[in-house]
Amino acid sequence: MKPIHQLSFVYAFFVVVLSSCSTTRYVAVKQEETSISSVKFLNEYIMPLNATFQNTIVGGLSGIDYDVKQNQYYLISDDPSQFSPARIYTAQIDLKENKIDTVRITGLTYMLQENGKPYPKYGTDKSVKPDGESVRYNPLNKQLIWSSEGERLFKNGDTIIVQPSLTFISTEGKFLNTIPLPRGFHFTKTENGPRKNALFEGLTYANNYKTLYASLEEPLYQDGPQSSFGYDKALTRILKFDVATKKNVAQYAYKLDALPVQPTVENDWNVNGISEILAVNDHTLLVMERAWAKGHDDHTFLKLYLVDLNGAENEIENTSFIQKPPKPLTKKLLFDFDTLNRHIDNFEGVTFGPKLPNGHQSLIFCVDNNFGKSQVQQFFLFEIIP
Repeated sequence: MKPIHQLSFVYAFFVVVLSSCSTTRYVAVKQEETSISSVKFLNEYIMPLNATFQNTIVGGLSGIDYDVKQNQYYLISDDPSQFSPARIYTAQIDLKENKIDTVRITGLTYMLQENGKPYPKYGTDKSVKPDGESVRYNPLNKQLIWSSEGERLFKNGDTIIVQPSLTFISTEGKFLNTIPLPRGFHFTKTENGPRKNALFEGLTYANNYKTLYASLEEPLYQDGPQSSFGYDKALTRILKFDVATKKNVAQYAYKLDALPVQPTVENDWNVNGISEILAVNDHTLLVMERAWAKGHDDHTFLKLYLVDLNGAENEIENTSFIQKPPKPLTKKLLFDFDTLNRHIDNFEGVTFGPKLPNGHQSLIFCVDNNFGKSQVQQFFLFEIIP
């Protein structure tokens, strides 16, 4: 999560369906070799801001994923148990005539800790802080995985370190397992490892759910400086995991664009980074780059790129991009949201939705509104042109 307004508080696919009881048969959007030539904007839908559901505030929607079989969506809130315990919603998104007709929250699941309890109220336990940024559903085992950015905070002589995590849970929220963090991805007290609020913003499954990709929003300290105005050489990483073994098998260097505008004030939230990723096929990813700069508070800069992993250099043994410059992934601009000439809020989630009447795949984006009073809870619908 990256705040895009001054707030009174700061917090810190393809989908495959089982259609037979005895055999696994892929009948929906199969994870296979496909292509995207372009995407077409169809519709914007705005939910009431900070609506309530079962005594929780529906906000901070940082990730979205689609379950084809149930025709339902999973939406993760990045509320660090400040307003309500850390949670995932289910929702129905009704499409009519190539438009989002309604977005209805239908269910609520609290993400549980390994001890079986909900996460404690924010600030009551400095060793615990959930910060949900992405969620993906695996229909083969009916499990969810969610990413947390944790916490790295030095304030008034106090040090708070809560490690980031990639956690498997049941659809009822029960803790199942975690993926061990690779070397170099743990928070430290020194400028080594990940930066605060710059960790696992993106997740996506590929290769029929045998592979999981996770993206870092911004560079590790040891990989160099952050993106800034006039500086387009910032390097972050996309990690590849084997789902069965939970091992990190590859890391790729991804070069971020420069911050597109000059901030009026230097602060921690002047940023351009990866806010989400989505697998198009076994070797191609959609990558969302999201930027914000102080002085441009009412506008988020969002671009969608296509990245091909074929032939990419595996940088898993490269512990510092500063000391050993890598070969970055090749990316191709697919869509610049500024071309829409409309308000673009803090988009952080994207998923493939159902097929449209013409047989083309839909693409749905959602906004993390930071529980703010001046932001807009947008959903965008796009058509994928093959």
